[in-house]
Amino acid sequence: LTRPARCRPMAAEDGPIGDLVSLAQLDEPAILEALRARFALDLPYTLCGQIVVSVNPFKWLPLYTDDLVRAYHAADNPFAELPPHLYAIVHAAHRRLLAALEAGTPPSQSILVSGESGAGKTEATKIMMRYLASVDAIAGQSFSAATFGAMTANGAVPATSELTERVLQSSPVLEAFGNAQTLRNNNSSRFGKFLKLSYGREG
Repeated sequence: LTRPARCRPMAAEDGPIGDLVSLAQLDEPAILEALRARFALDLPYTLCGQIVVSVNPFKWLPLYTDDLVRAYHAADNPFAELPPHLYAIVHAAHRRLLAALEAGTPPSQSILVSGESGAGKTEATKIMMRYLASVDAIAGQSFSAATFGAMTANGAVPATSELTERVLQSSPVLEAFGNAQTLRNNNSSRFGKFLKLSYGREG
């Protein structure tokens, strides 16, 4: 994903600085202090341009609700309009995928999730996949609506499809073949993962 043309403005609800690009001095102590301040307020995500830096909170936070899915899906540019979140990254990839399909060009988007043992890479991947499934369900007229279904009558984000659940549940199977206990993580992946989701106009 490309770096934005301008720095992200601070939102009042963000508290500590939300985009490291806005730091007056961009060095290791300043970056660590910014991440520490946000972590202390249960804000695990921080932007660096259009890169999302995530600090594992080691607990489940109320950051993945139906309302938030709808908010990021509806935003033109969530990097500028909404607080830092994994949803902003996957939103951008999804929008570019749709634009490529409509333009008739071969669509291809990649998201790199990187970090040390216990950083939360597997959970981050599952969070983004669930966002994709939910967004396709919200947009009943989308090219993949046939796979994920349409929005429910009361406007709630419907449950992900059986196929999506199978993809999400494949992670523990993969982990059974190569995970191990480390000093930082009792269930650490000892291998890289490559997940490929194929989209078409019919799903």
